Amino acid sequence: MTTPTQDLSRQHPRLNRLSLILAGFCLLLPVLGLLAPKAVVPLSLVTGLAAAAMVWTLARPWQLMDRSITLAVCLFVGWCLVASLWSPLPQEAAVLALRVGVLLLIIVFLCGAAGLMDAAQSRRAGLGLTVGLVLAVLLVLIEFVFGFPIYTALKGPSASDYAAYSRLNRGITTLAILVWPLAALCWHLRFRTIAFAVPPAALALALSSQSSAAVLGLVAGLVAAALAGLGRTAGRLILAAAITLPLLAGPGVAKLMKEAGLHEATYLSQTARYRVHTWDFVADKIVERPLVGWGFDSSASIPTADAEPFRHGRKVIPSHPHNGPLQILLELGAVGAVLTIAVLFFIARRVDGLPPAARVCSQGMFITILCIASTAYGLWQSHWLAVIGGAAVASVVVLPRTARDNLQQKAATDPPEPQPSAAHRDR
Repeated sequence: MTTPTQDLSRQHPRLNRLSLILAGFCLLLPVLGLLAPKAVVPLSLVTGLAAAAMVWTLARPWQLMDRSITLAVCLFVGWCLVASLWSPLPQEAAVLALRVGVLLLIIVFLCGAAGLMDAAQSRRAGLGLTVGLVLAVLLVLIEFVFGFPIYTALKGPSASDYAAYSRLNRGITTLAILVWPLAALCWHLRFRTIAFAVPPAALALALSSQSSAAVLGLVAGLVAAALAGLGRTAGRLILAAAITLPLLAGPGVAKLMKEAGLHEATYLSQTARYRVHTWDFVADKIVERPLVGWGFDSSASIPTADAEPFRHGRKVIPSHPHNGPLQILLELGAVGAVLTIAVLFFIARRVDGLPPAARVCSQGMFITILCIASTAYGLWQSHWLAVIGGAAVASVVVLPRTARDNLQQKAATDPPEPQPSAAHRDR
């Protein structure tokens, strides 16, 4: 008896079409992430539907999904739906929670589907990622060198140089995340020097932009990758700390930052000082409803009483706190924090089981994402979730075939099947 995954792996026409779909996804992800970040969401949805159509006759999509991660995501989204009941706009919040859930589950499915490809098909998708990233970097350089002609054509002239650079922030953070699977791919293809050079090169590009979040994320990711390279134990400690400490200590650290006067520190950028001011307010509100929070997607509607905004005439919290862990605690409380830790734990467990090079790069990407999520973007912004999910899919795509096989075995609860014949492994 064979599993649906093994049946599917023998269907070369379908698997070739699936690899073309994923190669197209990896090609478009960096370019759209730079020029039209919101388009990454429909790209993910269309890719998920197309991939499901390829595998439907041989395996249902849910049979390819990591069961632990899927269960944790479903429990998390379920709590988001419950927390919508005491949100200021319950109906709108519930719809958003469902949208977030659908997008996350599609990403989990695409990661499972990516594990089906053989070595040649994986290289095809890896080539798509490489070409897409090269194109995106060339577009960024064109913008920097020639005065932002592409963004001016797409969105009109900007009010200032700062605003012109800021337009690229979302795209720069996308590149900061996607360089990690590219580094892993270069390592697997034995381009070791390029693999080492890719993340620092991305950092140099980020330093030329206005994206402090991308710079911080890449610096933290490089440090984490270097420490993870010392051994699996070091990598586990890094992941454990990154998952738990921001949620456990986030409010306290936010209060300390305000008490240290960082909201008035002139050596910090205005956006950084604004965040310190906002995070202090959010920390106070978390204490008021620590268990269940103020309701899903309620950040922009939190009552401020007589709290002073950072800028006169503006809101204390514009639309979200620009800090993922604080947003979880504010809106979903301790229950949401526990479920978030569960989701991240199961993802980290899969990362921990990868071969050394893939593990180090994935841990670097994991830390980069968490750092960016802790300083920029709202957690429920679909384009941000789609970029994170797309990077996860790309990371699975570039894995060696044996590593993807092992990943699928760990993701399934069924007993392991007999190993395929040598002739089948060679195909």
